[in-house]
Amino acid sequence: MSAEQSSDNSETVEKTKQQIRSLVGEISALSKSELTADEYYAEFLQRVVQALAAVGGAIWTMGQDHRMDLAYQINLSETLLDASSDEAGRHTRLLEYVAQSDEGRLVPPLSGASDERAGGNPTQFLLVLCPLRADGKVEGLIEIFQRPDSPPATQRGYLRFVEQVGELAGEWLKTQQLRQFTDRHSLWAQ
Repeated sequence: MSAEQSSDNSETVEKTKQQIRSLVGEISALSKSELTADEYYAEFLQRVVQALAAVGGAIWTMGQDHRMDLAYQINLSETLLDASSDEAGRHTRLLEYVAQSDEGRLVPPLSGASDERAGGNPTQFLLVLCPLRADGKVEGLIEIFQRPDSPPATQRGYLRFVEQVGELAGEWLKTQQLRQFTDRHSLWAQ
């Protein structure tokens, strides 16, 4: 490799790092905003997908019945949206399993555990899954659809990144819950 190529690679790496830092700064600012859930999840997920150069992603929130409800998605397969499909069932069980375990995971494409209750990944993508927590309680999941051909160290980096921005989203959620509580308290006081 020539010195010129090395210099070009260093510049490209530095530009990429700068773009990612900028996107993280934007996510941090969003997380301090008073956006609605629909607005926040759309802005948040677009930036996370862009920072990871991912194929897509989804934000899932915990419903009243402790099932995952889709809050926002980018490039989610129609098959995973069809509640009657086997793939959607496996995927939903995977989401619920990760939420219950309260631990981020990398799930390889077309994989699944021998325990059917744990579900599986019916997609062609590496799934990067991270619980979305507020006050230590799982309130949902962040799911990123990533190309599976990256080295294991890079994949672990994806998970660390999603966990870090997930903490920012958790702070936003906590603030929203506090606002709702304050509004209810004011209403009761009246």
